[in-house]
Amino acid sequence: MDKDIVKEIFLLILEVIKAFCEMICKGIKNFFSLIWDRFFGMADVSSIEKAEVQEWGVTGEDTWPTAPKSPSVQPEEPQPGIERKEAVAVYAPTIPELPDSYGDNRIVLMVRDQEWLFTYWEIRKEIVNNVLNTFGSLAHSAKMVLRVYDVTDIIFDGNNAHKYFTIEVSGGARSWYIHAGEPNRSFCVEIGFLTPNGTFRILSRSNTVRTPRAGVSEVTDETWMSIAELYEKVNVYALMGLGISESVFERAHKGWTEILKEGVSSSGSPGSSSISKK
Repeated sequence: MDKDIVKEIFLLILEVIKAFCEMICKGIKNFFSLIWDRFFGMADVSSIEKAEVQEWGVTGEDTWPTAPKSPSVQPEEPQPGIERKEAVAVYAPTIPELPDSYGDNRIVLMVRDQEWLFTYWEIRKEIVNNVLNTFGSLAHSAKMVLRVYDVTDIIFDGNNAHKYFTIEVSGGARSWYIHAGEPNRSFCVEIGFLTPNGTFRILSRSNTVRTPRAGVSEVTDETWMSIAELYEKVNVYALMGLGISESVFERAHKGWTEILKEGVSSSGSPGSSSISKK
């Protein structure tokens, strides 16, 4: 057998014997220490650490964890020469939520464009019940509708409209888009209940609106005059002696002459200036 191998085995046996001896010495030392402390009162045996004994079935999973205590903050001592600023608590204002209804009984009509209208309404429940009670046995078949009236150039009294059409609204609706389809006309809307036999009971009537025209306005009443015409008018007033001083007239004449030379006074040329007659 190789000498190196024998040497390694011998050293390994020595290490094992050494570790075994250390364990025996440590055990003997602890034994004598315990005896010494027990009989001579140097230490209480009960102070030896004991493992916690957990009761059977108690796991602590059904208890809420306790929040850690916040560290106490000691007030800062005022330092000389340094001004102390007090903290001001800032509270964000609470914005109340908008109510679903305001207790009104009305319908409002607005213009969206030349062919479309928009209406929204709020009807009190007691008024709805009162109207339905007037129908008797027909109340279960009554439907809520919108009646759109053409009231152009008339004072509407409920019966003198040029024409009208009816729109059935679904339950729970509180607004509706209406396709009027006629520019430059006045309209009014009523909301109510309609029975199969044609009986209509109004709940509320809206305001009157007018749709815009589809093309350019036909109003041509405005008449315009050019700077040259205004200059001639002031010249006539000056010759008549109506209180215009000669210096003012000369300054105006000089300024307008320069403008006329640039060709701006021509009413037919692009970019010409004009002033409305009073």
